[in-house]
Amino acid sequence: MQPKLMYVIIAVLTALVAALVGSVMTVVEGGRPTAAFRTGALTFAGSLTLLIVVMGAVGVVGS
Repeated sequence: MQPKLMYVIIAVLTALVAALVGSVMTVVEGGRPTAAFRTGALTFAGSLTLLIVVMGAVGVVGS
């Protein structure tokens, strides 16, 4: 497997784990399932964006 593809897959999986943790924490704190879904979606989008930007700055992805 190419290293760049491997890093992108790792970034997506890391973002999914962050979204899952955000959703679980919302439910544990007494939030409703819709709030947990919203928190998970926002966490996923934010963390994936941050990971792609960092990997681009480091030179792993991009041209």
